[in-house]
Amino acid sequence: MAPPEDLRWPTYRPTGITLEAAADEHPNGSLYVRAEDGRRYLDAVTGIGCAVLGHGHPAWAKAVADQAARLASASGTYATAPRRALERALVERTAVPDARVFFANSGTEATEAAVKLALRATGRSIVVAFDGAFHGRTLGALGLTASPAYRAPYLRCMDEPPDDRFAEVKVLHLPFGDEAALTRAFETHGDRIAMVVVEPVQGEAGIRPASPSFLIRARELTRRAGALLGTDEVQCGFGRTGHWSAWTAIVGDRADPPDVTWLAKALGGGFPIGACLARADLAAAMTPGSHGSTFGGNPLACAAALATIEIIEREGLLASAGAQFDTLRAIAAEHPIEAVREIRGAGAMIGIDVGERGAAIGAAMRARGVLVTVCHRTTVRLLLPYRAGRDELATIWRALGDGLADADG
Repeated sequence: MAPPEDLRWPTYRPTGITLEAAADEHPNGSLYVRAEDGRRYLDAVTGIGCAVLGHGHPAWAKAVADQAARLASASGTYATAPRRALERALVERTAVPDARVFFANSGTEATEAAVKLALRATGRSIVVAFDGAFHGRTLGALGLTASPAYRAPYLRCMDEPPDDRFAEVKVLHLPFGDEAALTRAFETHGDRIAMVVVEPVQGEAGIRPASPSFLIRARELTRRAGALLGTDEVQCGFGRTGHWSAWTAIVGDRADPPDVTWLAKALGGGFPIGACLARADLAAAMTPGSHGSTFGGNPLACAAALATIEIIEREGLLASAGAQFDTLRAIAAEHPIEAVREIRGAGAMIGIDVGERGAAIGAAMRARGVLVTVCHRTTVRLLLPYRAGRDELATIWRALGDGLADADG
């Protein structure tokens, strides 16, 4: 018997599309990808929010190629110029004051680093997370992730009944945005809570921004109890909201900044890299040997991230990313689609809620040349490259309307 065409574990639902390359050579990166069969697609998936410069950006590709020709890998015990430059660049742009950096390869690894730091720095044992959250799939990060379906075979949290799962983690899940529930949790467990972990904009839950008042209240409660506030900006950070920090986009200077924040996805412009930033006094708890990563902070990944920062700033991409949400809402007002229940988001992180029709709309939009993901079977998620503008958003809106019309017909 011939082996199947896809020899990976069956952890992804196949679309039948094999992507090949950027669809065109654009001096600022292509917004379209070309499939093996020659078809072009407007890419609103971008590797789930990674290719923020589009595909094949010449300056980014040259930076990666040049670094690969010089030095691609180095142990964390040795300094490299790209890593030192990226450390400075991130510390200058993060919301965390006087930060120190731990480099990883992905968002889930950055989450694990944040949890280990919080437990070690505070000497406490409970981490608070929220319904709708997604923080990763490794065991520690998985405990913070809200969906029981992800956790069920592996671990249980402290608010779940005892069973024979592999592990138990002291994670307390609360309703997202519920200030009263968070207040009660601190009244009950305050001296045991190491960290509250929150996504300023939830991604997998269907693009749901936290309210400023909720984030400010979380900051007040953690500060009062001696706990840490950690912001997971793996999906919503690094320019996605139109600001380097999603915390800054939502809260601004109305509250003290978080103690810990972590990034991935957009950070490398498509190259795998993650980073966790913490206040210097907290980072001091992570002594030699307390954590590490073979590939974390390698010069190739750091060069990709540095190029991404340089291009974002040179091409004014924070402003264009920040305009996407309002631009789509304006298009929706001009050409309303009855089936659309709500448009949520911030900047270039947009969710279009179409209710139960969402289960089929992804395939319908692919058939019309647009790649999207669908969250919770109800929300079309757009994570476009930052330079995408009105033309691309109008194309997506037309494809959505046509796809919904076909579904209803």
